[in-house]
Amino acid sequence: MTIATRHPGARPQSPPLFSSPLGSSGSREARVRPMRLSLVELDPREVVEGVLTEQGFMATDVVPVGPMREVCPHCPGVALQLVLRHHHVKRSHLFCRVCTRCYDALGESGQSILVI
Repeated sequence: MTIATRHPGARPQSPPLFSSPLGSSGSREARVRPMRLSLVELDPREVVEGVLTEQGFMATDVVPVGPMREVCPHCPGVALQLVLRHHHVKRSHLFCRVCTRCYDALGESGQSILVI
């Protein structure tokens, strides 16, 4: 039987917080580099159930989940809100509370990142 001794100046090496299937090479860069997104404006009729009137598109209140890092291209400095599919919402989208425009976010591959 052996007894392990701890040297005063030695610290145990902590395990990595997140394991990556990519291995150690390049994995840090993949985590640090933000994903580049392209915003595409959507027709509100494709996103939310509602009625088109002379005053504009009328729909029941949309409940956003929270603000995102992306800002509205038409309203500088206004963070877009994430809206998930629920009840009268046909598909997940990003919503601007100021101009009421709806957007989809496309990843670098051209696919929507909001679709599960």
